[in-house]
Amino acid sequence: MRSQDILKGPEWANVRALYKASGITDEALKRPLIAVVNAYNEICPGHHNLREVSSRVRDGILAAGGTPLEFGTIGACDGIAMAHDGMKYILPGRECIANDIEVMCEAHRLDGLVLIGSCDKIVPGMLIGALRVNLPAIFINGGPALPGHMKEGNPYGGEYLDHSIIQQSEGALKSGKITQEQFDFFENNAVPTIGSCAMLGTANTMCALAEALGFALPGVAAIPAVYSRRMQMAYRTGEAIVGMVENNIRPKDLVTYDTLCNAVKVNSAIGGSTNAVLHLLAIAYEAGVNFTIDDFGKAACEVPHLVPLIPAGSYTLLDFFEAGGVPALLLQLKSRLYLDNITCTGKTLAQNLESVKVRNEDVIRDLDHPVHEVPGIAVLYGNLAPKGAITKPSAIPQSAHHFVGKAKIFESEDAALKGIRALEVKEGDVVVIRNAGPKGGPGMPEQYKAMKLLVGMNLGSKVCVITDGRFSGSNNGCFVGHICPEAYDDGPIKYLKDGDEIEIDVIKGTIEAKVDFEKRRAEGALDKWEKTHGYLYHYRHSVATASEGAVIKTHD
Repeated sequence: MRSQDILKGPEWANVRALYKASGITDEALKRPLIAVVNAYNEICPGHHNLREVSSRVRDGILAAGGTPLEFGTIGACDGIAMAHDGMKYILPGRECIANDIEVMCEAHRLDGLVLIGSCDKIVPGMLIGALRVNLPAIFINGGPALPGHMKEGNPYGGEYLDHSIIQQSEGALKSGKITQEQFDFFENNAVPTIGSCAMLGTANTMCALAEALGFALPGVAAIPAVYSRRMQMAYRTGEAIVGMVENNIRPKDLVTYDTLCNAVKVNSAIGGSTNAVLHLLAIAYEAGVNFTIDDFGKAACEVPHLVPLIPAGSYTLLDFFEAGGVPALLLQLKSRLYLDNITCTGKTLAQNLESVKVRNEDVIRDLDHPVHEVPGIAVLYGNLAPKGAITKPSAIPQSAHHFVGKAKIFESEDAALKGIRALEVKEGDVVVIRNAGPKGGPGMPEQYKAMKLLVGMNLGSKVCVITDGRFSGSNNGCFVGHICPEAYDDGPIKYLKDGDEIEIDVIKGTIEAKVDFEKRRAEGALDKWEKTHGYLYHYRHSVATASEGAVIKTHD
């Protein structure tokens, strides 16, 4: 155990004395020192129960013969940060979390770590940090919220609601399609409990993918935040990390080319968030695995959409949990997965699946009965995105899989929201929101609200939104994000003008504009991005492109 390097002998008495000052005994210092990395805070509802989760993790560590040492990290809420300047800080927060983990684990020579988080950028930030220090590590989330209930007149077509219906309903309220009373009902009933959002946004996507990678105990991702089983799994997670330290199972043993392909296939099957592209590419980079956006696209195309979760269906994470969760989905995908890689249990994926059953095949379909034949994620290329763009076929109405329209340009998210609310966007428009990439934003803010407003106005399949920014995992309608190169990097999107004809073909994987971009570039275009300061200044001048995972590079 590397912690013993600074704990044995008279020369390290000062270190022992500092630990003893916190009440830690000599006997405890001889055991594996396990970091408990906790993103608890009172702001983010997905993290509100993490004190309780941490307490049970610590009990499990102690029972298995380890010594838990807890420290905190940030955990910003995408929903609260949405549609204002706060969203610029959300993706950059991922790198802050990874840095926190590196600093604390290396400064104190810890032996292993339990990662406790729930939401969007927090989960990949924790996995990236664990890979960077490459100490035995295991992840547990706080669990999804229970959904709101609405049996009659449900806009999703099922029995349940989630909080993204509130954003969508703003557009419906604005265009007179619902009353203020109906809108108030959504606000007060869509989020009845703590937990990560009840639909398949980025938060629950990344928790599912952490499990698919072998970073979390089987079945843990979808257990509701308020269920007692989550606390049982927290205890078992604490026990498991001590076993991982004893058996020297490290993050780079878990994250390989094969397991990244598995995670992409799971994301495709669940109709997961477009943000998974950024995060899996960043995880691959930190693991030292040569896994590119093209590898992502190829793996995604091998699996159709199998799980009809909101926003690409009417089911919620509660339904997914009751149907068997990630293990049941892995079982349905078994013929197309790599099965021999080790997981945090000390067993291979194949061994973990030996006793798994699917409890509801309408929620978790088999490969012969998909929800949609298309994959959950598609990579597009063309003269508008020579280095790639990302879309989500499973969330796009089939009538909009091929879309041709005229560009309506907005230089920022704020300008787009004002234009949409003023009813300036019409059927057949391609709404272009630029200067929103990792550098141009900076921070690559989500264009979630613009798309939700349009869906609420019944324009989701009649208007397409394209951007060098990104989208929420809960977005639906016709949209393309992550356009590379971004406007800040002199990408073609910088030179689009109002009225330019744009064609998006999700099935063919193309995004083209009827524009001579060489001529436009020679004519020049004004830079429209805003100046910035503080961490965002540093981020703008350090971050890589979206097609590289928007990482701040830490190695060659």
